[in-house]
Amino acid sequence: MTEKFDRLAFAPEEYLARRDALRALMVKRGIDVVVLTTTENTYYLTGFGSLAYGATALVMRVDGKAVWVMRRTELSNVRALADQLWVNEGIGVADGDSHAEVLNTAIADLADANAVVAMEFAAVQPILRGFVGPRNDGRKLVDASGLVEHLRRIKSTAEIDLMKRAGVMAARACRDGFEALTEGITDSALAAVVTDSLLRNGSGRMAQMPNVCAGPRSARAHVTWCGAPILRGDLINIEPAASVHDYHTPIYRFYSIGAPQDIVRRMFDVCRSSLDEGYARIRPGMTSHEAARIFETVIEKAGFAEYMVTRPAYSIGAAFPPGWGEDNVMAIRSGNEQLLEEGMCFHVVPCLYRDGIGCVAASMPSVLTHNGFESLSQDEVVFGIK
Repeated sequence: MTEKFDRLAFAPEEYLARRDALRALMVKRGIDVVVLTTTENTYYLTGFGSLAYGATALVMRVDGKAVWVMRRTELSNVRALADQLWVNEGIGVADGDSHAEVLNTAIADLADANAVVAMEFAAVQPILRGFVGPRNDGRKLVDASGLVEHLRRIKSTAEIDLMKRAGVMAARACRDGFEALTEGITDSALAAVVTDSLLRNGSGRMAQMPNVCAGPRSARAHVTWCGAPILRGDLINIEPAASVHDYHTPIYRFYSIGAPQDIVRRMFDVCRSSLDEGYARIRPGMTSHEAARIFETVIEKAGFAEYMVTRPAYSIGAAFPPGWGEDNVMAIRSGNEQLLEEGMCFHVVPCLYRDGIGCVAASMPSVLTHNGFESLSQDEVVFGIK
């Protein structure tokens, strides 16, 4: 019997609905067989989230018939979840054998020589190398990149519930980090507090360890702890993401022991005003570009445009190492004409990076509702001074 810790995140009906939505897209685009190798995409479709050692592919025919192709020893994970997965058949690749040859056989078993086969060119792995380039076997090979990402843009109620749980954990980890701050504590010790809080309060495996940094070094994007002591007045960055069934909700918080530099305070206040403006005005139906300009205009008018080097928000959801973001799924950024839709989830984080000063942002993990953004963490956006 499967232990409770091995249960899938959602009911079987949710995964079957996702499968059928993909089948409908395949029919619309004239695809007979799709080959998926992106872990987030296969997890979204099936609930199978094992990070198999070696190349893994899910091969699905337009009628829903599907099979896994993966390293032979990793089939143990499929067997363990066979009573829950809608696709529970697998072909094992022995160590030293060609993944491409086994994959080719699997495709041939599912479709005839004239089939249109779609693959995720954006995620080429060793399992696909034998397919890149001209073909002479009669099948037409087209790019499947973006196919499942299109479905992942809108989160279901069940997905959002998981992300709200994760958001509360992430916010708690930041508060615990703040409580632990003392002059001279190292950034590594602070990172240990934050990570311990995540795990003690229920987070699963995280796609990325928390980012914890202090002082001017925080201006280097995504650098994290190095054993440096934290000094009075240092700008302190804490950015964890908690995970529930591999659904991640990140949050970014900023602190200091004693008063920070005046410029730090002004940078934070500008970011906070930008966040507030986005929450007040952004609604479904806007383009990504229109929404981005709402955030950016606040920062530009305050004279901080040169330090705004990132997009204001990126999609979040199911994630696996090496990172928790879904920038390839959706993002709020200038020049992007995709429409915002209800149910999209973002890490909304208008952010400023200034060399010699550090990184400051106003962050809120958010779901877009018909009334605008709603917090996934239910905490306040403040600059904490201890």
